[in-house]
Amino acid sequence: MTGQAVDVNTNSYNDIVRRTRDEHRLFSVHWEITYRCNEKCTHCYLDVLPPGAKVPGELSTEEAKRVIDELAELGALTLSFSGGEVFLRKDIFEISRYARMKGFAVRYFTNGIMIKPQIADKIAVVKPVVVELSVYGADAKTHDGITQVPGSYDLTIRAVKLLLERNVRCLIKTPLMKENIHQIDALKELASDLGITFKYDLTVTPKHTGDLSPLRHRPSDDQLLDFLRERISAETFTPYPYNENARFCSIGMNSFDLGPYGDVYTCVGARITAGNVRQMSMAEIWDKSPVWSETSSLTMGNLPVCSTCELRQFCVRCHGTAACEDGDLLGCSSIAYREARLRRKAYLDNGGH
Repeated sequence: MTGQAVDVNTNSYNDIVRRTRDEHRLFSVHWEITYRCNEKCTHCYLDVLPPGAKVPGELSTEEAKRVIDELAELGALTLSFSGGEVFLRKDIFEISRYARMKGFAVRYFTNGIMIKPQIADKIAVVKPVVVELSVYGADAKTHDGITQVPGSYDLTIRAVKLLLERNVRCLIKTPLMKENIHQIDALKELASDLGITFKYDLTVTPKHTGDLSPLRHRPSDDQLLDFLRERISAETFTPYPYNENARFCSIGMNSFDLGPYGDVYTCVGARITAGNVRQMSMAEIWDKSPVWSETSSLTMGNLPVCSTCELRQFCVRCHGTAACEDGDLLGCSSIAYREARLRRKAYLDNGGH
């Protein structure tokens, strides 16, 4: 998603993040704690399981606590609990309270459907840095059409209000889709009326299994160009300067994704496996797996196509999407190229040089 909500001095925060990247020190973990979900979103990058599914392979409560102990020993600072739907884990509050006791800043990613007053009270006790709620449209028809759960829009907005009543920091977010691209300003206004932040992700991605069906939700070229023209001009956008040491992201450097069955991946997008916490300690995975050095070397100069591309100054590339959609981690990402082409056109149309 675009932007990041942090409750600290921005300069200090950025300096800490930069140092952890430079020194390969673990800073943050995105923890997909279950793949069960009570929505059936048509664009989801996961093959989610029904909410009542029996999943014996999920990490147990005690295993989760052991992982938290090991992450604390590595010096990690933030834990983002995600899913599926995070609150389908009956032990989520025991796990997240334990993480808080160990000094972690906790974030929840949720659809909010299960957040009734009692759950909101428990969330407030944890004192998360932020609760990020997915809202896919500015009205119930659009949102519920994407989640395939009638009434889900009203339940999600109710959750936001319940959390705000308890002084829990929230934001709402969405991926940009052909179904909602015309509602982004309305979503931003909705967030403003609630007194919270709104952010969006420009790119709908394939499923982590390689299934490309979510891509049917991507906006058309005309839709995306009109959207970008309203937001990009010579005054608001500066083309990215070429630097062979520049990186598109911090893959392999200071964070990873942890799956519900104990698999450690380089990130949510690339999903290159580094090990499993049931077979190795977290320290062994972080210190000894070769995937960190392999992926952290993905600078502009080491990407043969990107380093010579005429659109590189306008490109925002995800290595994982390139691998999953186009079959080559190092090759051209077709969606990144498309977005860069439209970004450049919007920039030139609005007076850029």
